[in-house]
Amino acid sequence: MAITLKLGTSSTRLDATRNRTFAGRDPSACGLAFLDPGLSRRHAEIWLENGQTFIRDLGSSNGTWVDGQLVGHFPVQLQAGQRVFLGTVPLGCEWEAAFGGGATQMVAMPEELKRLVELRKQQLAAGASASMSQMPMAQAAPPQPLMQQPMMSPPPQMMGQQPMMGQQPMMGQQPMMGQQPMMGQQPMMGQQPMAPAGGNVLGVGGQMAPVPSELAYRRQGSNNNGVLLIALPGDTFSNAAVINGFVEFTATDNENVASISVELVEFHKRGHGDGHVWDRVLVRQGPWKTRKGDVLPLPFQLRVPPGTSISSRECVWEIRGLVDINWAVDIHCTVEITMRNADIERIRDALGSLDYRIVDLTSSPLGQQFHGKFTPPANLRSQWGINEIDVHVEYLGANLQVHMHIDKKGIFTRDRDVKQVFELARLRAAPMPEVVAHIKRQIDEVMQK
Repeated sequence: MAITLKLGTSSTRLDATRNRTFAGRDPSACGLAFLDPGLSRRHAEIWLENGQTFIRDLGSSNGTWVDGQLVGHFPVQLQAGQRVFLGTVPLGCEWEAAFGGGATQMVAMPEELKRLVELRKQQLAAGASASMSQMPMAQAAPPQPLMQQPMMSPPPQMMGQQPMMGQQPMMGQQPMMGQQPMMGQQPMMGQQPMAPAGGNVLGVGGQMAPVPSELAYRRQGSNNNGVLLIALPGDTFSNAAVINGFVEFTATDNENVASISVELVEFHKRGHGDGHVWDRVLVRQGPWKTRKGDVLPLPFQLRVPPGTSISSRECVWEIRGLVDINWAVDIHCTVEITMRNADIERIRDALGSLDYRIVDLTSSPLGQQFHGKFTPPANLRSQWGINEIDVHVEYLGANLQVHMHIDKKGIFTRDRDVKQVFELARLRAAPMPEVVAHIKRQIDEVMQK
């Protein structure tokens, strides 16, 4: 899958090696940047997933529009022939001929859509002078969209992700609890409003969303402006999972709040010093006025990528919360979590059952690749004339490749290499004895040579 994106005079290309980008006004924060006052600093996110293209808004001031529909935080599929605008700037999407061809329409913004953008500006301006909780946007009559074309709900899993064993496929995506549709936004197909905060509702992965009292792992950050609490069901999570959490903001002063956001961050000793943000959720978009003593509870969901690095001395994972306050000190909260990788654990356990003990299996920055060493049992090491075996595990789309380099003893002996490719869906679902038998058969074959 490959696509060319155009925004003003800027363009970029997405493919299998670079499948995600941000679009907006700031070149330092976006891979697709165009200096236009109608764009927000980081306006929208565009990515490829399972052969399809998706877009979601990142809390921009002027909104993201697809065929006259206002796009929220939940992804919307992009298709040829659509009219896509970031604020008032058209977004061009051109699919390569090998992947079906076609492009979105690069046209001037219709007058009807300009009126919707202006109406959105007025709504946000009104929210700065009155509490949004006292002015529910659902009471306002939403203007009619330009075209009555249904938007497709995207698939739940990330690119190359297969459902984990025992995990059910996601139902239709739903807005956050307690949120009302933005003015001018029609509910997308497959989306239904969720129940009020605190109630059990059907969530991502077919799981029941936990109530706040069930989220026992809690951390908080505070200053003179308020307290931000992050609550999680535990401190350990796995790759390709969805983290269901809860934030609670308590105001200790009268302030003008711009937004509340939560993000999943990986810090690696050999990676970027500021860490890598894997997913970010705009829990609530402002601005709105708070009064001393106000308490605002909000749920959130973060997606964990399928090929995550494993928590270790070199790699640390955090969930960070931020209350962005206009003209005052922001409130931060950080929760350190432990990240597992169930796919790597299955390979490790399968080798362990053969008495091949992996030592120091390390993750590369941003995951996807893992390195380690192991030695076979002493009797086999002497019989086969082996010093040690290097192991390299790498995610290849929907597959997992295990490459073993066998260091043979002696000057006149040649080292051996064996590569095994597992389909992720089958690896996750197969019984452990079947995985063990497959690996043993491959190792025994190369050792006899």
